[in-house]
Order: sequence, then structure tokens, then C-alpha cells
Amino acid sequence: MRIDSLENSDFGKYFQLAKEYGTIFNSSEWLSLFGDRVRILGIYNDKNDLIGGFHLYTEKKLGLTVCRNAPFTTHCGPFLKVSARNHVAVMDMWKKVLRCMAEYIEDMRIAVLSIALDTAVVDTQPFIWKKNKVMPRYTYIIDLNLSMDAILENMSSERRNDLRKGEKTGISVNMNADYRIVQSLVNQSFSRQNMVVNNKYLEDILFRFADSNNSFAYVAEDDNRPIAAAFCIYDRRTAYYLLGGYAHENKHRSAGPLVCLEAIKHAQRIGLKTFDFEGSMIPRVESYFRGFGGKITPYYMINKAILPIEIILKCLKREFF
Repeated sequence: MRIDSLENSDFGKYFQLAKEYGTIFNSSEWLSLFGDRVRILGIYNDKNDLIGGFHLYTEKKLGLTVCRNAPFTTHCGPFLKVSARNHVAVMDMWKKVLRCMAEYIEDMRIAVLSIALDTAVVDTQPFIWKKNKVMPRYTYIIDLNLSMDAILENMSSERRNDLRKGEKTGISVNMNADYRIVQSLVNQSFSRQNMVVNNKYLEDILFRFADSNNSFAYVAEDDNRPIAAAFCIYDRRTAYYLLGGYAHENKHRSAGPLVCLEAIKHAQRIGLKTFDFEGSMIPRVESYFRGFGGKITPYYMINKAILPIEIILKCLKREFF
């Protein structure tokens, strides 16, 4: 078992494996947004067959190499084709892969590491053994195999009330392919929360990446004024709530839940299996997502820093280090 940069001849097979066993965040279309800041790595078995992979996004900050999630990217992978059927054999295979991954990252001698693993990865022992800090994070995932009645029943009474009130206010919600509206609403939300959005990557996602085969958006309007938007990207299994936005003057509490509900309905209509809210560690955002009734699902952050930087980060980012 080894991990290595891809040979040119392996890229086609890599992205075919990513399509079958990975997520939209492992796709060539998504990773191309980040240029040479993304290192695409293959997982090879003992026969030198490519069986999986992951990616690492690195950048320089104050002269130090930082490895983190790429902007707007839920996880780095890994994904893996496993031919074994025996439960222990499957666990053994994943253990070998994750051990190789942990060793590869350690050999890179990164100043600061902070990456998220796919929700499918629950065994983080190899990273712990390499003295990484493993931190749980959480998302909420809706099972789209349920009927829409059952999905609504699983929501909190508060969220259902929001939706009922919204239906009475005359707010209209429609699919909208004018992503300039989404961009404006997202920027307004970030501005209101005194947060900085990476506009380059936001524009790349909306105007380079997004098309009818990988994304959709719903916009709520009041008197023909856009007041809320939900933008999702998707692969063959899952829709991801990637971006949400609200107008500064939006006084309708129901607008956000309404666009989310329509996004969930659309994901179900096109045959997807799950709807992932992508989680948040901000309490009020977490509470909002929780109200939609999805299953709480953990995923894991892998964090590490060289000692002088770690001491500083323990003060500034205690929740990570």
C-alpha cells in the first residue's frame, strides 16, 4: 500500500473512481477550481493498482506552509474501492489506507494542518497514533428515501410553523439560474455577520463550476425582491447545502426555511438519496439546521501544528488545538 502523486495516465481512472466511490468534492470539475494549490494523491495497492485517493489544499501564510480544507470544501476524502466483503477485512483495508495517509501527511512537514475527513471515515486511530488532534464536527443529513410527509414530520414544530407562516405571506419560491442573485444574497449575509467571504472562489463556484448537472438554487421573493436563497451542489447520491443568503431588509423569518424546503424537494425529485446541510459549529446556525430533522452525523477534523505555532493556536483557536 502506498500513496503518491498521480501519473498523467492515472488521472482519468482517478476521477472515474472518485465519481463512483467519492463525492462531488473529489471530482475533477471541483478540484480544478483551486489550481496548483491542490495536490491530488492516489492510493495504490500492493499490485500498484489505483484504488482510491484524496486531495490536500496547501497555501503559504507568513512564510509557513498551511494545509487545510479548500475554500467551500467539506472534506478532502479519502475515497476507496474495497473489493473485500468480510467486515474485518474491510476494516483492515481502511486501517492500512488511513495509516499510509497519516504517514504521508506527517512526511510533508506542514507547519499547520487542519483538514476534514469524509463522513464515511470513522476510524481515526492512525491519525491519533501520529499525534494529531482529532476533533469531531457534526452535520445533519436528511434521508430522501423517506416520503415528504415523513420528512416534514421529522422537523421541529418551530420549523414547521415557519413554513406554514411562509405559505400565508405570499412569498414566492422558485428555482433560479441567475446566480448573480445568489452571490448578492450570500455577500449580504456574510457582511451582516462581519465575516469575510472569498469572492474569487465564490465567483468560480457560481460562474465556472455550476451547471444544471451539478447544482441548483432556489430564491424566495417578496414583491419581486429577492430576499433569501439556497444554493446546492450535488453528485449521484447527495445534495450539499453549500451557500445560503438573506437580504439585509429581509423581515420574513420564513424565507430561509422555504428555500431550504424547496431545495430538499428538488433533491428528492431528481433521485438523490441524501441531503446534507454541511453542519456548523455556530450554535444558532446549528440549531437552525437541526430544526429540519436530519440525522446528526459526525465527521472528523485532523489538526496539527509545529510546537511554537500550536502554542499560539491554543490561545487563538482553542476549539481546534
